[in-house]
Amino acid sequence: MPTVVEIPQWRGSSSPTAPRLVEGAARLAAMIPGAEHVRVETGGTLAETADRVRRALPPDGFVVTVGGDCGVELEPVTAALRRHGDRLNLVWFDAHGDMNSPETSPSGAFHGMILRTLQGEGPADLVRSPALRPDQIALAGTRALDPAEADYIRRAGIGDLSTVDEDAVLYVHVDLDVLDGITSVGYPEPGGLSPERLTEAVAALAARHEIIGLGITEYAPCDPRDEEMLRRLVPELVRLCAGSGPWQIERRAVNAWPARYTEERGGWLLRHTPGVHRRRSNSALPLFGARADIPAMEAFYAEPALPAIVQVSPAEQHADLDALLAARGYAREARTLVMTADTATVLTAADDQLDDQTGDRAGVEVVHDQARWAALFEAVHGHADDMPVIQRITSKAVLLAKGVAGLGLAVAEDGWTGLFCMATHPGHRREGVARAVVAAAARWSDEQGAPRLYLQVEEDNLPARALYEGLGFTASHGYHYRVRGE
Repeated sequence: MPTVVEIPQWRGSSSPTAPRLVEGAARLAAMIPGAEHVRVETGGTLAETADRVRRALPPDGFVVTVGGDCGVELEPVTAALRRHGDRLNLVWFDAHGDMNSPETSPSGAFHGMILRTLQGEGPADLVRSPALRPDQIALAGTRALDPAEADYIRRAGIGDLSTVDEDAVLYVHVDLDVLDGITSVGYPEPGGLSPERLTEAVAALAARHEIIGLGITEYAPCDPRDEEMLRRLVPELVRLCAGSGPWQIERRAVNAWPARYTEERGGWLLRHTPGVHRRRSNSALPLFGARADIPAMEAFYAEPALPAIVQVSPAEQHADLDALLAARGYAREARTLVMTADTATVLTAADDQLDDQTGDRAGVEVVHDQARWAALFEAVHGHADDMPVIQRITSKAVLLAKGVAGLGLAVAEDGWTGLFCMATHPGHRREGVARAVVAAAARWSDEQGAPRLYLQVEEDNLPARALYEGLGFTASHGYHYRVRGE
């Protein structure tokens, strides 16, 4: 569930309509259903408001910042930069450059300096650390620049959507004046994006990147037609951006657990693995942003006379599909929670807990030799049925084994490490085996340069969830399977 942080700041704007931004922030917040809502009261100065925003921001989870003028992005973007560092790219959808400094600004308004301030050049009481590098910024829809801004953008090498780093995580900012024809903004500019083009651009970003935050600003209500348009646009932007993180995890999980046969058809990734009985190896996954054609999926599985199984993931993004499958007689099975954590958080928590329990840090072996894996799976799981899948993994993978007491499989790809096949032998329960294996996986992940971890746990497995939560994992999203009845 996203958190909406409403910041009714207007003193950063020089527009005569700026006081309307207070009402605009409230209306934008109300357009986002199913979200937690935090309203930040503005202070007597922009710096005081920024301090209040910093204290109000949640420590994790997906945050939608609604303003207010563009200056409300100061603390949310800085918080994202502190967490993600060099991996963060800021995508700035805005008719204007917002690249003036106090020395070059014609108006002296902070909302025209926010991007320069985020780079470390702004009003002294509003400059934050760390600062964005110019190559971490991409402008989109920009068409009205002051001469000094245009010169700075050229000299600094500020890019556009084509220059976004392939492996970057994104913060997306939308100043509503990026839209063509909108009048409910302080400084409308002709020649902007249509709502459909803006949605398409954000959807394309969300399909390729994890979007970790979204800001929507500068709504000064004055035209009911704008309100009607935004009631459609805003929830869709939130849905796309909030769904990007779960989709990036699922995309990596598909590669980490490869099916023998895969095909993209009718909005699905269709998977089949002969001789392997796990649902993940033999199920259809709806593709991000695509309309899933149920008859096309059923035809794929009917041809080899296989049961039609759908992994509804992330469940929060596919409520309509889930309802359609239920109406067609598909039963729900295996409700599962996907949890994520920062590698550094898990390492700190695991070390603290091992210190408290005088545990053994050195008892987990990193097994690179795949010739040994089947015997270890047999010893702990009682079978090695998953080896036909595991042997097809092309990403970097290791088995982490605490003797024959327990094990887990770690697979790293593009900054993430997935943990699979976690198991403890029944004779070694309550000995801290799983905790030690997860800690070893976090250490290995850190060595691979992968700062994030993910794993799946059955929703009703409360002891396992408690263990993972104690190590710093939090819920990302849920999924379940729909299985067609006879």
